[in-house]
Amino acid sequence: MTDIPGNTVPQPKKGPWHDAGALLSWGAVLLAAVAQLIGEEVAIVTGLAFFVAGLAHGAGDENGGKMARFSLLFAGAYVLVGLAIAAAFLVAPLAGLSLFLALSAWHFARSDNRMASEVRLAIAGLATGGSALFRPDTTREIFALIAGGPVPTAWFIGVTLAGLFGTIAALAASAKSRRGFGHALVALLSVVLLYPVLAVGVIFLTAHAIPIQQRQIAEHGAVRVWQAVALPTAVAVVGASAIGAAVVWGALDIGVAMALAFGLATPHMLTERLEA
Repeated sequence: MTDIPGNTVPQPKKGPWHDAGALLSWGAVLLAAVAQLIGEEVAIVTGLAFFVAGLAHGAGDENGGKMARFSLLFAGAYVLVGLAIAAAFLVAPLAGLSLFLALSAWHFARSDNRMASEVRLAIAGLATGGSALFRPDTTREIFALIAGGPVPTAWFIGVTLAGLFGTIAALAASAKSRRGFGHALVALLSVVLLYPVLAVGVIFLTAHAIPIQQRQIAEHGAVRVWQAVALPTAVAVVGASAIGAAVVWGALDIGVAMALAFGLATPHMLTERLEA
C-alpha cells in the first residue's frame, strides 16, 4: 500500500481505496504548501476546508463492530447536545476551549487509525499544542479570538507543553520506526512550517480522518461505508458551509460561529468507535 513514509500498517484488505487515501493525503500536504505561500487568508480557508473534507470519517455508527447509518433519534440527540455545548462555550469560552483541546487530545490518542500508540500520542500533542510551541505569537492571537480575550500565560504554557511532548514523541517514534511514524513527521513539519489553522487542518485530515476512513473501508467495504456516511456527511457539509457563508455575509457573529463549530464537533469525539 502506498502511503506517507512510515505508515506500514497491515490492512485487512487492500485495494484502490487505500491508494486513493494516500494520494489524498499527499495532495492535501501539497495544497497546504501552496496555500501557505499564497498568504494567511488562503491558509486559513484551506485549513477550514480540510476540516470539512474530513467530516465523513465520523459520520457513521461503527459501534458493535458494524458500520451503519445513525438513527434519526441519535442524530437529533447529537445536534441537541452540540447546541448545548455551543451555548456553554458562549458563556465560558476559555473553559469551552480548554475542554475541546483536552477532548481532542484524548480523541486523537485513542481513535483506531491502525497506528502505534506512540504515534497517536505524538499526533495528539502536536495537534493540540504544536503550533503554540513553534508559532506562539500567532497561536496566542487565535486563542484570544476564540476565548474573547487574552488567554492566561499559565494556560498557554500548558498547551505549549503538549506541543513539546508531541514533538519529542514524534521524534522518538520516528527513531524507532513505529507503525505510522511518517504521519507524526508530517504533523511535526506542519506545525513548524504552516499557519496554525492550516497546520491543524493538515494533521486532522492526513493523520486522523483519512487513516480512519481507510480502516473503515478495509473492514466494512466501500459500499457499506458510503451507505452509512453519505447522508450525514452531506448534511454536515451543508451546515458547515452555511455557517461559513453566514459569517462572510455578516449575518452571523464569528464568535457564535466558532461556538457552533466547536460545539457540534465535540459529541463526535465521544461517540466514535474507540476500541483499539
